[in-house]
Amino acid sequence: MAFKHLFAGALLCVLIAAPLSAEETSKWFVLRNHEVGNCWTSTLIRIDGQYINTFEQKAGGPYETQAQALDRQKSLENEGTCNRD
Repeated sequence: MAFKHLFAGALLCVLIAAPLSAEETSKWFVLRNHEVGNCWTSTLIRIDGQYINTFEQKAGGPYETQAQALDRQKSLENEGTCNRD
């Protein structure tokens, strides 16, 4: 019974620590869907030295704050690179 509690406690510590370490290595980006041209801001997590995302193109970043990413998104919309929603 004590082993189960030890295992549960260790698992809980890992689950709590994982988001904290991921948050420290995340940055804001502007992402662009290459098929339809929509852009949005998002945080990406660095894994093995790379900021990971799906098929979307990175259109700006990394930025420290969402406000910086939103400024980049607005300039891309003004240039016509990104569609306005």
